[in-house]
Amino acid sequence: MEQTPRQSPYAPVNANPLRLASATIQAVDRIGVAACDEIEQTADEIIRGANDVADNLRALAIAIREHSKIAGEHVTEFCNKATSVIEGVRDIQAKLLAGGRETEARETEARETEARETEARETEARETENNELPLPKVIKRGSVNGHDREVFPRQTARRQG
Repeated sequence: MEQTPRQSPYAPVNANPLRLASATIQAVDRIGVAACDEIEQTADEIIRGANDVADNLRALAIAIREHSKIAGEHVTEFCNKATSVIEGVRDIQAKLLAGGRETEARETEARETEARETEARETEARETENNELPLPKVIKRGSVNGHDREVFPRQTARRQG
């Protein structure tokens, strides 16, 4: 006994194999066309996205180039200033080493002058301690047309006494 292939419960009752084959081919063609359209749309979207990425990468490259140029200028300016400072320090160091002896002599002279001035102040302080009150130089000199006797009557009396 030969078995015939069992028909699908979904198959039409009056199924003409030739018609069925033709409908199947048409359906496969429509599916293929739809798939091709979707593939082309996807390809176009990918190309647009790639172009956007490429544009963004170009803009980034330009920005990096500009920032690198500015950074290079800043580094060059810094190096020039640092070199100038180092040269100045070397000049000052050389001058200090050459003039070190002169500076020591000036410092010694300044210390001696300060010691003399301190001694003079101490001497003046001792002299004023001997007097009751230190008198201004104007009063020590004496009167000018007799005016100091009116302004400073006590001090004038002390000097006369």
